Amino acid sequence: MNPSAQAQPDPLTLAAFHRALAEHADGLKTFATRLLRDAMAAEDIAQDAFLALYRHLHEVPENAFRPWLYRVARNFCLDQLRRRKFKLRLFRDVAREDEPEPVPVDTRHDRPEDAAHAREVQVRIQAAIEALPVRFREAFLLCEMQGLSYEDAAAILNCPVKTVSTRLFRARQRFKEALGDLIRV
Repeated sequence: MNPSAQAQPDPLTLAAFHRALAEHADGLKTFATRLLRDAMAAEDIAQDAFLALYRHLHEVPENAFRPWLYRVARNFCLDQLRRRKFKLRLFRDVAREDEPEPVPVDTRHDRPEDAAHAREVQVRIQAAIEALPVRFREAFLLCEMQGLSYEDAAAILNCPVKTVSTRLFRARQRFKEALGDLIRV
């Protein structure tokens, strides 16, 4: 189909799309970065998700933009993870060295030892998240890090709410085990 032959969205729908872009772009990139462990690929995933939304604006209700975007981004991420797994089987001797940097910590007002400790904590938190199996990491990132409801996460993950709840429970357990000395219960 010729892209120019598609009907242009009406101004209100286009405004809703731009609002969604402004509101969800950073969260979508963060979600994809933490799922893929690759900031550059996550940027592409977020752009592809928004492009898909633009193409389907006439099909997606405005109040469903957020879960729709996360579901599409998740599917793109899973596709990429599958491709990586295949490539790793083909090229086992090639190791990845482009791990993303930990989330920056605001250290402007801290003493040097506090800033160093904060950076160390961030590195440990990131490592604990990355150590989670993908199915647990998805639920953890969507609910804990992105603040989505269990219902929205279930729609994104294409599973029952109870499954999200169970995966999130197990993710939290593993997260606490990994960071037990840092977490006060």
